[in-house]
Amino acid sequence: MYGSDKVLLFLAQGLRSRSNFQPIVVLPKDGPLRVALQVAGVEVHIAEVGKISRSIMTPTGLIRLVWSTLIGMRALDKIVGKRKVALVHSNTLAVLSGAIWAFMRRRPHLWHVHEIILSPKLVSMGYPRLIRMLSDRVMSNSTLTERWLLSKQPSLASRSVVVFNGLPEVVSPTKDAIQAFRARVGASEDDTVVMLAGRINRMKGQELLIEAAAELQRRGRIEGMRFVIIGDTAPGLMYLSAQLKAQVTSLCLDAHFTFLSFIDDMWPVWFGTDIGVVPSTEPESCGMVAIEAMAAGVPVIAAGHGGLLDIVVHEETGLLFPPRNVNMLADALERLGSDSMLRKALGAAGVTRQQELFSVESQVTHAVMIYEEMTK
Repeated sequence: MYGSDKVLLFLAQGLRSRSNFQPIVVLPKDGPLRVALQVAGVEVHIAEVGKISRSIMTPTGLIRLVWSTLIGMRALDKIVGKRKVALVHSNTLAVLSGAIWAFMRRRPHLWHVHEIILSPKLVSMGYPRLIRMLSDRVMSNSTLTERWLLSKQPSLASRSVVVFNGLPEVVSPTKDAIQAFRARVGASEDDTVVMLAGRINRMKGQELLIEAAAELQRRGRIEGMRFVIIGDTAPGLMYLSAQLKAQVTSLCLDAHFTFLSFIDDMWPVWFGTDIGVVPSTEPESCGMVAIEAMAAGVPVIAAGHGGLLDIVVHEETGLLFPPRNVNMLADALERLGSDSMLRKALGAAGVTRQQELFSVESQVTHAVMIYEEMTK
């Protein structure tokens, strides 16, 4: 599970245990999210959801979308049965059936926006228009997401609200689990572990981190630093992982880098990490990995754009650097890598900020307030 999957899981769990609203979750396919929801006692179904993708930009794609949306409508009718649905919460812009079902069945609809879409221009303009037509309320996961949305559709301002994503209370892993992770990546007790976690793609900044490590090597400042990249590619994009590993080898950095596939339980990883890096080359709407790092007391070095600006406070909970700037990223890594006291101070402040602003309790409280307003 990645960011938006975890957000949905944590929200559904929180609603079930902390409110009178009982969630019925509909997913487009089976997988670990369905299992986790069922374990949490949440009602979950697998059905067509009218998934929107780049393929709809063709006549065949549009026909396929219309057909899948109609199938999704019928599936939702069957799932709901005779139960009265208070409202529909669409968890991402990538699904359409819930919005159409709510419109046709005259139920309040909340669209939860996790995305900042800058291109292609037709999609960047089309989504906000669709939200305006099919939403009673809009919930954005960051102030930057809301700013993008309102720049396209200013009339949504009266229906728009920002609710930060949250994490449940963290249970600290055992010392053995932490040590096992550090041993797995070849880190001694005195080494500084730098970690980037997330799906491997062009926007997460894995290449940028490798270039920054090469710059540290040129400066003679890489000794004692272990870089860990965790994550997998989307289906059909395995070549991206191969490219990253080839880049590391070509720069003579193999002794400093470890690549790991997706790890389900990340807490031993975070608690065994000294510096978290989120070097996204495109603005992310939120950045759950930054919140996870802060929850574990790990200082974060992040690209200064998108939703990360809501999460990381420069010089207080971490360091921000200009997006795509290799030298500034290397400067931040060198500074934190050589100053354990600064790492501890930033990490402690990060824990406090995460608990105050980015907890499940806060997220659920705000979501329930919106639900109650919509169902009066």
